[in-house]
Amino acid sequence: MKQLLVILVAAVFSCPLLADEFDEVRAKIKTILLEENVPSLAVAVAKDRNVIWEEGFGWADRESHVKATEHTMYSLASISKPITATGLMVLVERGEVDLDRRANAFLRDEKLTSPFGPTREATVRRLANHSSGLPLHYQFFYEDEPYSRPAMNESIRRYGVLVRPPGERFQYANFGYGVLDHIISLKSGTSYSEFMRREVFLPLGMNHTSIDIAPGLEKHAAVRYASDQTPLPFYDFDHPGASAVFASAHDLVRFGMFHLKQRGSNQRAIISDESIDEMQKLTADAGNGRHYGVGWFIAPDEHGYKTVSHTGGMGGVRTRLCLVPSEAIAVTVLCNTSSSAPLRMTREILAAMLPKYGEDLRKEPEHNPAVAGRGHGPPELVGYWQGSISTYEGERRLEMWAKPDGDVHMQMDGELRMLLNNSRLSDGRFTGVFSGSIGTGDADRRPHRLHLDTNLRGETINGSLAAISLPARKAGNALSHFVELKRIDASPTARSLFNGRDLNGWRVIDKYDFVRHGKVIVEDSTIVLNAGTPATGISTTRAFPRVDYEVSLEAKRIEGSDFFCGMTFPVKDDYLSLVIGGWGGGVTGISNLDNMAAVENDTTNFQEFEQGRWYKIRLRVTKEKVEAWIDDAQIVDVELKERKLSIWWEQEPVRPFGIASWHTKAALRKIRLKIL
Repeated sequence: MKQLLVILVAAVFSCPLLADEFDEVRAKIKTILLEENVPSLAVAVAKDRNVIWEEGFGWADRESHVKATEHTMYSLASISKPITATGLMVLVERGEVDLDRRANAFLRDEKLTSPFGPTREATVRRLANHSSGLPLHYQFFYEDEPYSRPAMNESIRRYGVLVRPPGERFQYANFGYGVLDHIISLKSGTSYSEFMRREVFLPLGMNHTSIDIAPGLEKHAAVRYASDQTPLPFYDFDHPGASAVFASAHDLVRFGMFHLKQRGSNQRAIISDESIDEMQKLTADAGNGRHYGVGWFIAPDEHGYKTVSHTGGMGGVRTRLCLVPSEAIAVTVLCNTSSSAPLRMTREILAAMLPKYGEDLRKEPEHNPAVAGRGHGPPELVGYWQGSISTYEGERRLEMWAKPDGDVHMQMDGELRMLLNNSRLSDGRFTGVFSGSIGTGDADRRPHRLHLDTNLRGETINGSLAAISLPARKAGNALSHFVELKRIDASPTARSLFNGRDLNGWRVIDKYDFVRHGKVIVEDSTIVLNAGTPATGISTTRAFPRVDYEVSLEAKRIEGSDFFCGMTFPVKDDYLSLVIGGWGGGVTGISNLDNMAAVENDTTNFQEFEQGRWYKIRLRVTKEKVEAWIDDAQIVDVELKERKLSIWWEQEPVRPFGIASWHTKAALRKIRLKIL
């Protein structure tokens, strides 16, 4: 029985090298594997030019009973970034790439674009330190699904959009490293994977390292396991340079030693010590006391020590590589499921080696995030906002209502309004989450929510709207798109009545005077009412208030000489019409008051209207009065008490609210309603 137990333990825990100082860590790893159902961990530790501990625990492949060892190849996820950055620096030293030159100078057909103007500030360095203006992005393509990674030119067209000015702030952006691996391929004249194999992996003696799983290395690769402990299908990305490297713990700790300037006997200096220093310069503030250089996170004070490190995490992957330059220490812990164990065990290993680190670690307070309560909305945000989301398949309309009580509602293309959850404005950054679909083929492959990450810039909000997949067995996607909103009204009760694209919410009137209406079309965010004989008009199909509201729009006469904006509207239980440019082209007023038309009652006015010029028209209806303005000059101010209100019978089809022209070609835009 004792001999059988020894065999079983040996099958699960292989131990080529054991340092006594790590006995407690080894015991914790064994407990984690058993209690947290983690398939395997691999560990490697180096100090002062020597690997002092490397070991595999558990199963690299449970189904085939393949044990994990220090030579098992794990998917590294984002530890791919410092490895890709090392390949990039090879080209920098050769003069093929300049870190501080604009990235577009090294791209060919498809370039990075920006709604903010020129992209010259989006340099190679800013791609490498996540400050280029690219947004959050990750996208997976599974081998058991009918989707494949597009060519990089197409991916750049879709997602190479800078959603904020370069250098404004740190935003972790996988796609930036996808662009960098593309630059490596273009400048080297070979594939990214072949360049990395030839110029990085082989010279550094990394024989169990490759981009994806290279032919001949399949038997060494750990299976990636989902949270339900089943194997995940193999998957690919549109950002290989950010995520696609597989490496063993043995190889990765040696890579770390190279970046500590402690090359092994069979490692060649592929980049100079000066380039290693350049990669570790603090060039972007990543928050929480951390910075980012070229491919590395740098923490000036991690429990008393400066560390240079990177983590990785995605479906079936969790990893960390950590360097402590002052102590010549490199530690890596790799795992083939989404467990926090590699992060915890890296800290435990450093605590075992560095007593001061351990003391600091034990003093670290528990993180208990405060729950944000509902309060008053920031006054600089309150109001009605309108804008669009720019996707590779076209524009989508977006509206936002921010109320004084803190509630914020979002609406896309006139669909159901949604509450913006966890909305927050802090230091000019406005964020939140709401339900909806971005509507592109890429995003709609997975159920998702929409995550807003923007900046408030006076009367404009812009940044990214990301479609982030809901939690599932397979890791989903985060696909960001540029979004911009402008404050249209200081009142959060305002809303648009015209989406700028079609007549959704409107009907073309075809009765009485409108039976021979002109063609109604939408073009350039404008409704065009072609001349009818005599009338052309549209009427809303939506519910409309009967009192205490305000309507605003812009209208112009294109051809003809009669009214180009006849607006019929409700007033409590009755209706009235506001006429702009009638009776030969210049009369304005209300029909009908006390059975008298706009040309013959106390609201009658006359104004010259220029052909082809837009006029701003505003109508306000309360219980006491009706008021109207043209270009902010008041033309109607009528008390309703003891007045008889009516419309011509021919205008009845326009009810409850509509706009018409008379023998005139007219155009309408920016039609909005505000509840008073």
